[in-house]
Amino acid sequence: MHSFGIAYSIVLLVALLLFGGFLFAGCGGSADDALPPPDGAEVYSDVRGEFQAPATGGRDMIVHHDTIPDFMDPMLMTLPIDRPGSLDTLDTGTHIVFDLHVSGGNIQARNIRVLPDTVTLDLPNPRPNGADEAP
Repeated sequence: MHSFGIAYSIVLLVALLLFGGFLFAGCGGSADDALPPPDGAEVYSDVRGEFQAPATGGRDMIVHHDTIPDFMDPMLMTLPIDRPGSLDTLDTGTHIVFDLHVSGGNIQARNIRVLPDTVTLDLPNPRPNGADEAP
């Protein structure tokens, strides 16, 4: 009975090490690793905005974006990104441009690039709770 317990412990340890190795390998990733875009997505190219922060462990970004013609007014929102963790080096307020892929309820920011400091964005001042005017 004692040897069964040792064998079981060894099998369990090997399984945990293998599983942990897969998890660890998935945490890194090269610059070539990217999540696929939503199936059949409509693409809105060159959406400009102001980066606010990474969110949900680097899988999303909080961005205040310009008007997206024929789709969306400017707003502050959280968007999933194609390269999780790739925005960790951006500072709040960095001006960016990206391609927005939209398919039904799926949305994803791809090809995120930093804009030169000389670029001016036309962003309204976000108001808390959707208020149109400051108190």
